[in-house]
Parts: sequence; structure tokens; C-alpha cells
Amino acid sequence: MMKQSHINLIFSSDKRRDLLFLLKKEPRDVDTIKELLKVDAGSIQPHIKKMKDYDLITEENKIYRLSKKGEVIVENMQLLLNVVEVFEENAEYWKTHDLSSIPDFLLERIEELGHFELLEPGAEHLAETPKVLLENMLTSREIMTFVSYFHPESPSIYANLAEKGAEVKLCMTENVARRLFSSYKDEAKKLCRGRNSKLFILRKNVSIPSVIVTDRFLAFKLFETDGKLRDQLVLCFGEEALCWGKELFHYCMETAEPLNEKEFL
Repeated sequence: MMKQSHINLIFSSDKRRDLLFLLKKEPRDVDTIKELLKVDAGSIQPHIKKMKDYDLITEENKIYRLSKKGEVIVENMQLLLNVVEVFEENAEYWKTHDLSSIPDFLLERIEELGHFELLEPGAEHLAETPKVLLENMLTSREIMTFVSYFHPESPSIYANLAEKGAEVKLCMTENVARRLFSSYKDEAKKLCRGRNSKLFILRKNVSIPSVIVTDRFLAFKLFETDGKLRDQLVLCFGEEALCWGKELFHYCMETAEPLNEKEFL
């Protein structure tokens, strides 16, 4: 009888998958396995036998552990499941948004975002900064932002941060810079003169609307697949997400140059 593939063996049974992840943490005896997986011996023993037949599990003195092959497979299984979980959590969002604007080297590590919130204000609040985003921004010590569209509340928020002495690194497209300096001169001056503020300008078209990454959170927007910009914001917390966001920010401003305020004032 032909053996089934390792993929079918593992993913066709929740019990086998759960057993592998349980043994990834540490070796166990059968009584502990039954207790933690909430199963009886009759239902788990056939799965244990099958995993031993495929050399995913070994047994010594009635203690079960992952084989070396099992360790490699389970480690990569976890990565795959993490990727799937990110895409499944807000499946409609990923389906309707342009992922090609995210560079391949980051898209391949999308699982680093982990759990995230999807913020979408109602029609009556479209011009407002979401409360959770604003609160986290104002309590951040380091803020790196890339933006290619103009939000009317942004000048006062960033001017406030600059006055408080936060480390602000703001990169914007030329159109955004011109609107900032023409319509919000006072805020623009505060930003330029903040002791910890650095402003940059990007003089080329980009396909990412905005990226904000601080010492507290990562937030970004993507265009929809039809090129429209909807006010949906991905908000992430966690060290891996922040590192991922910093790489995205630096990718966006690769060809940016320091902004010369005399060009705009």
C-alpha cells in the first residue's frame, strides 16, 4: 500500500498536528499527551503509531519526542500556519488590496505582522485620526513616517510631537510637502526647527500611501487593487511587527533626500 504524503498525513488530522506541536515544546509520556490534548488512549495511539512509522516521532522509555526530521518539519509548519493566519484573519482586506506595493523580501515575511487591528472610521469621521492611533502616536518617543497623501490633522500632530522633543523622521512626496508648507506654515516651521526632527522629500511616484512606525506600533495603508485609497489602516503591535515596519519605511525612502525648507517657505 502506497504511503500518503507527509503533508496529507499531518494536515488531514487535527490530532496529529496538535500532537506534533505539543512535542515541539518538550518530550511527553502518553498520559501527559492524553491529558493535554484531552483525548483517550484509544484515539491517540493510532496517530502516535503512524507518526512513528513516518519517522516524525521517536519513543524511548515510553517517552515520545520529535525526531530530527520531525523538528525540521514542525518548525516550517509553524511558519506556514503563521502566514496563513495573517491572511485568514482579515481575508477580505488582503483580497481587495494591492500587495505588489510591499517588496518581496517583506511579503515573504508577512507572518511577522502577527495579529493586527483593521481600523476603518465611519463616513462621519473620515477626516479624523483614529483615537487608538492618535493616543499611541502622542506617547511615542520615536516616530518614522512615510506619506504620499495629505491628511488635514497630520500637520498639528507632527508639530506637537516635534515641540515635545520626540524623534520625528518624516518622509513625504513633493505634493504633500508643497501642501504642508503652503497651507500649514506654522506647523511646517515647527517641524523644521524641532531639535529632533528630520524631514525628507521623495520626488518620485510611489505605490504605498503611508507607513507609520514608532517605538510602540506599526500602522500602514495600501491602495486597493483598483488603485483607489480607502480609509483602512492596518495597526500592529509587537517587536517583530515593528522591525518589519522599519524595513518597510526605509524601503519607501530609499531615494529620498533631506528637505530644504527654503524651497517651500
